[in-house]
Amino acid sequence: MQLRNFKKYFKNKKESAFIMKKQTKLVAVLSTAALLAIGASMTSFAATGWAEEDGTWVYYNRDGERATDSWKKSGNNWYYLDSDGEMAIDQLIEDGDNYYYVDINGVMASNQWVAIENEDAGNDDEPDQNWYYFQANGKALKNGDNDKVALKTVNGKKYAFDDEGKMLYGWVSEDNAERIDNTDGDGFKEGVYYFGGEDDGAMTTGWLQIDITYDEAINDDYKYTAAAFNDDEDQTRWFYFKSNGKKVYSTSTDETKNKTINGKKYTFDQYGAMVAEWSLDIKKASTNVGTSNFAGYEKKAESAKYSQSWRYFSSVEDGARVSKGWFKVVPAEYLNETKYNDDESYWYYADGSGNLYAGEFKTIKGKKYAFKNDGRMISGLHFIKVDKTTPSLTVKDDDDDEWNFDTEDDFIDSAIKHYVGAGYDCYYFGSGEDGAMKTNKTNITIDGDSFNFYFEKSGSNKGAGLTGEKDDKYYLAGMLQKAGSDEKYQVLKKVTLSNGKVAYQKLDDAPAFLADVKSNTTDAIGTKTGSDKVTVGKTNTVTKKAEDLKEAYNITGLKAGDYVLVNTSGTVVDKKGKSKDGDDYVYVTNKSGVIEAVYVED
Repeated sequence: MQLRNFKKYFKNKKESAFIMKKQTKLVAVLSTAALLAIGASMTSFAATGWAEEDGTWVYYNRDGERATDSWKKSGNNWYYLDSDGEMAIDQLIEDGDNYYYVDINGVMASNQWVAIENEDAGNDDEPDQNWYYFQANGKALKNGDNDKVALKTVNGKKYAFDDEGKMLYGWVSEDNAERIDNTDGDGFKEGVYYFGGEDDGAMTTGWLQIDITYDEAINDDYKYTAAAFNDDEDQTRWFYFKSNGKKVYSTSTDETKNKTINGKKYTFDQYGAMVAEWSLDIKKASTNVGTSNFAGYEKKAESAKYSQSWRYFSSVEDGARVSKGWFKVVPAEYLNETKYNDDESYWYYADGSGNLYAGEFKTIKGKKYAFKNDGRMISGLHFIKVDKTTPSLTVKDDDDDEWNFDTEDDFIDSAIKHYVGAGYDCYYFGSGEDGAMKTNKTNITIDGDSFNFYFEKSGSNKGAGLTGEKDDKYYLAGMLQKAGSDEKYQVLKKVTLSNGKVAYQKLDDAPAFLADVKSNTTDAIGTKTGSDKVTVGKTNTVTKKAEDLKEAYNITGLKAGDYVLVNTSGTVVDKKGKSKDGDDYVYVTNKSGVIEAVYVED
């Protein structure tokens, strides 16, 4: 019988053949009965060539000696004779610096994947089997003597192997062709490549979501990088691998790495984990603030420059792309701790790089907005002081702890005493979630009552509430100073503020006015009684019987504009006349509107 019968026998034993497609583990044992069957059907011949002996196959060289530790070819197949001269089956062959595999039939594997049982299985992070790829010449692909990972292409996919030909999987470093132990789930810290699971091994490119153990992420410092992942060390994170298989990651332990992917901007930390929600651009913050010690800024948003270094990325579920334009979220803890603890969402706006607008006015799509130093959009009525050197904004809310202005009286009092003279301007940014700066005449509700305001329409002071006169009416921080509907007429007192600015403060009523001008006032009735004539006023005189008057006072020495009388529309009384208020006090004015007298009839 010829050797071809030997080959034919094994060819027909398809159920024992192992054509590896990376799906199953190889388990191969050639039974004694099968070997005896081979011997029964094959006749040994000549001293040279193949022979069956003691249930196995051997090969005799021309010198009559068994071939050992060598390959012999029969037909299109190669076979290996071990150190005893017996044909090897189902085993890995180390021949010099190369590795080969012979299957259950003894045939050298070529152009195929083979899974070989791992003798170290059961130890930490060791697989049950190791995969090899054997080339057309039978040699297993391996990394060779390279210090770095040498990628190999198989069927259009890239793989990596160690120096013994074992396919690498999971996390692999760039500088060492060895699989990183991922028993503790922290292989991502050292790993640069990711080659899938133990039965996959193809190099990963693009996005991949992986379960990891990230103990460093629960430190307080990580709240700068990605507070969204700060609560639990067991995390599911996204990684991005470039076309060369290397993950995107920061090369600095303190900074993040920005990467534009398909037109969207993302950020990755020092280990390549994609950040989500709030993240501080530490490099930018250090440059802006002039220090890497953010104490005094963090959690308080005292510095607009510090806040401008914060960016917001979408949630993990939404892809964590950097937010540009408008978005509404709860502030970061290290951006504003108080508002973070309140767990209330606010509007923010980010520029094209994703950095916040903060401590500044900005025109967006033709409308002007203002942002607090912590980046929150301002809405409603506020007093704002601009610091152009920093720059930053000092913003006072209507319920400010020190100088509130949530009622009419508080507004007037605080505007006079604390705001206008100190360089603050009053602005109105709409109600609710509007936020757009209002200009011109606007009605604003304060403590349930509606008030008329005027805000500058143009110029460098656009949007600021007017303090002064316009159209024969007076405004204080934008609020129209007019008489109440019950009062009918009220007096405005001219006030020069600490910064030299002139304002007009509304007095409560006639007695309050008389008290304010006491030194310029004389009792017109004096000792007169009954039908005695009482003359009230100087250029605009009024004569009354003493018995018809409760009070009457002549006022001298007032200059035009020191005190002005206004009606319920806010219009100034600037002519000769008599104006009766809601308490029956009559203001006597001359042709210039100067108050000459006040009286009330009995």
